[in-house]
Amino acid sequence: MIPSRMALLRHAPVHHAKTRHVRTAGGARMRALAAGALGLMLVACGDTASVRIVLPAEGAMLEEGSSVTITLEVSGLTIAPAGTMDEGTGHHHLMVDRDLPVGGLPIPTFRGQVHLGGGQTEYVIEGLDVGEHIVIAVVGNGTHIPLDPWVVDTVRFVIE
Repeated sequence: MIPSRMALLRHAPVHHAKTRHVRTAGGARMRALAAGALGLMLVACGDTASVRIVLPAEGAMLEEGSSVTITLEVSGLTIAPAGTMDEGTGHHHLMVDRDLPVGGLPIPTFRGQVHLGGGQTEYVIEGLDVGEHIVIAVVGNGTHIPLDPWVVDTVRFVIE
């Protein structure tokens, strides 16, 4: 919740010099401008895009032979099929036991990289070997270029 401008002004610190106890109209205007700027920053922060890997949980211990369901959710943007170039849209890519792709370039297709170009928010990985694994979710634009700023999340889990 974003506080109202008046609530911010009520709690804005007022510093007094020891020898001077006069509040000026200019000081009140400065506090109002600062409160307005803070409110705009809070609104901008609320619009920041993010992705979260919901499943599996960080550090999950999964049985050998299990399929691993990766479930993703986003905020601050809309997941759309590849090719959609509308502002505020993108689609998921999963890096399975891989590093992040190069920024500013289309994410290539190769082993260990899963492209969810249909706008999917869930994917099942099968056949992972016993051991530690890492999955990085990267949201790319309609032409598969990672969003700028990056919208990523990482999960680590173990197949026992």
